[in-house]
Amino acid sequence: MTVGFVGRATELALLGKRLKRVAESGSGTAVAIRGLRQVGKSRLVQEFCDRAGVPYLFFTATKGASPVEAVTGFLADLKDSSLPADPELVPTHAAGSWPDAFRALASVLPDAPAVVVLDELPWLAEQDDLFDGALQTAWDRLLAGHPVLLLLLGSDIHMMERLTAYDRPFYGRADNLVLGPLNPAETGGALGLDAADAIDAHLVSGGLPGILRSWPHGTPALSFIQEECADPASPLFSVPESSLLAEFPSPDQARRVLEAVGSGDRTHANIAATAGGGGKARCLPGRYRR
Repeated sequence: MTVGFVGRATELALLGKRLKRVAESGSGTAVAIRGLRQVGKSRLVQEFCDRAGVPYLFFTATKGASPVEAVTGFLADLKDSSLPADPELVPTHAAGSWPDAFRALASVLPDAPAVVVLDELPWLAEQDDLFDGALQTAWDRLLAGHPVLLLLLGSDIHMMERLTAYDRPFYGRADNLVLGPLNPAETGGALGLDAADAIDAHLVSGGLPGILRSWPHGTPALSFIQEECADPASPLFSVPESSLLAEFPSPDQARRVLEAVGSGDRTHANIAATAGGGGKARCLPGRYRR
């Protein structure tokens, strides 16, 4: 099995460059990191925080949590983090107010470089229409003047793209990093495979760390597939499925077309019928009509 952290040298260097900029300028930098589920965003940022050797806060939102619950969790994580010199200065609640929560964060930021991570950011915006505006105001007035690297993570690619769109409050305030799968060289290095087998493993796994973690070290792709086919709950099937569901949530038309193709339909008429009607299928982009 693949253990430990592998690859991502380029991404770690990029984040290190941003942290160096923060240290040299004494002011804040924000980076919005987006990518498919299971691609390793949280793991990458946690590894960066562990290696950086600076105080940091890593807060992960909970889907479906109310604003009050989200703010309470944020303050609890802030209190337990390495940011505050005196944890007792962090309030235990802020009545579900993100402006108050961000003021509490600003009040305990050190004068030296620090990292603040907000993971699954779309879930915060989903539950509170004022969150984007509160984040922008807090960044402009409270946080950007501190030497802090703010990392905003999200698996909902569309919502993360909207975060920094021109008509949104945070426009122009964050660099954008799209995190893709591991490349073939990183896949081969993680599994201990030679070049040819590494290519096969990359094609099978898509470079997704969630699959590679269950892949026995040194095992060729065909042998791995044969072993995993006997296990319906294998990450080889569940990880790509979760990524697909995140991109094409039911009842999204594109997902129904992909399911029709995957079940064996090949002609336009059969795909249209399975996906829910010929009229709808004709509205899809050309690559889905083949």
